[in-house]
Amino acid sequence: MVMSSRDIRRRFDRAGAGYESVAVVQARVAEELAGRCPEHLTGRVLEIGAGSGLLTRRLAPRLLAAGQSDSLYVALDLSPGMLAHATMPPGVVRLAANGEAAPLRPGSFDFLASASAMHWYADPARSLAANLRLLRPGGRFALAFYLEGTLSELDEASRATGFGSVYPMRPEHWWRETLAAMPGIVWEMTTARHTVVHADVREMLRSLQGAGVTHTPSKRVGSPGKYREFIRYYENKFTHGKIDSTYIVMYILGKKGKL
Repeated sequence: MVMSSRDIRRRFDRAGAGYESVAVVQARVAEELAGRCPEHLTGRVLEIGAGSGLLTRRLAPRLLAAGQSDSLYVALDLSPGMLAHATMPPGVVRLAANGEAAPLRPGSFDFLASASAMHWYADPARSLAANLRLLRPGGRFALAFYLEGTLSELDEASRATGFGSVYPMRPEHWWRETLAAMPGIVWEMTTARHTVVHADVREMLRSLQGAGVTHTPSKRVGSPGKYREFIRYYENKFTHGKIDSTYIVMYILGKKGKL
């Protein structure tokens, strides 16, 4: 079941204040993606899914420190609640809007970045193509999002017990085929596995909820009996002195036009 943008916005609005205290993998992904971006940025930069500013704080200084009069960094996020609590450098323009229908002019940005956001897209093929049209010719992009296999432990335990579910992620080959079908861009792609360690299953579920990544697409998570069965299954199958949550992340670097 794919959630609507309204449902996703509501979940992240609730998560805003305490998001960064539990967004462990999101911080890792932001740091990793920033490390793959240019050390110096110029012109106009758009970040989609800026959230609490994890990536913004790493990228915006590369642009704004130069003090160029034509520089612009736009931090766009679906959730006004996240943007309200976000810590961002002075000069960043916050824009509460849906990345799948960004109210921005095509060809108006020099660099596009997004971390831990685009896997939420309801229509990623259409929406990513629209996002890339916001770049001018020669503009570059750096993206990171989760793939099928993310939270595989949680997915198995949910399927086995009927408690909750994992938001569906698309497989790597789907993204490769989708990007290959988009004319006028060149890109390279790598994948990485990130593991987050939790004290116990209950703490893991609280952490996911606090980061807006709830373990079911609806409020009805199942009966108390199913919850206890879920806990037992997860602990018996995946506990080896610790509780792991696995995330499969795709990193994409590219350019509009020839490299």
